[in-house]
Amino acid sequence: MKDRTPSECPRTEQLSALVDGELAGAARAEIADHAGSCPLCGAMLRDLGELRVAFRPLAAARPGVDLASLIEQRLAARGRPARPRRYGRWWQAWQLLPSGLAAAGVLTAGVYLGALLTAGAGATALRPAAMAMFDAVAPGGLCVGLPSCYAPGK
Repeated sequence: MKDRTPSECPRTEQLSALVDGELAGAARAEIADHAGSCPLCGAMLRDLGELRVAFRPLAAARPGVDLASLIEQRLAARGRPARPRRYGRWWQAWQLLPSGLAAAGVLTAGVYLGALLTAGAGATALRPAAMAMFDAVAPGGLCVGLPSCYAPGK
């Protein structure tokens, strides 16, 4: 068997299966041999064995009260829940009407305002006279400051 680094050991699940008697044959012998040669796994195996011995009395302890039968008795004493009245459901449906109308109104207002925005009613075309101030600058040109655009010789 190859040597393992401490980050790969201890193999807790396999050691726990060994202590619980769940391994058989070659797997049991391999883990037992490894625990004998690896100090980390050996310590883990001893700790798991001690825990198994310490927990053994807990399995034999039984509670003095049968909780399941108490719960069943209380549920049987309560009986079946009363059937809801029919008009209760009808009234709950009518309570949704105001919120449904409000949602429809908000949706209608949104569609109307969206139609106004896309119709182009808010934008007006600029007159050519207002754009005459940009005649000195070539299309796509950059005018950093006023003196550089209108300097003599340019």
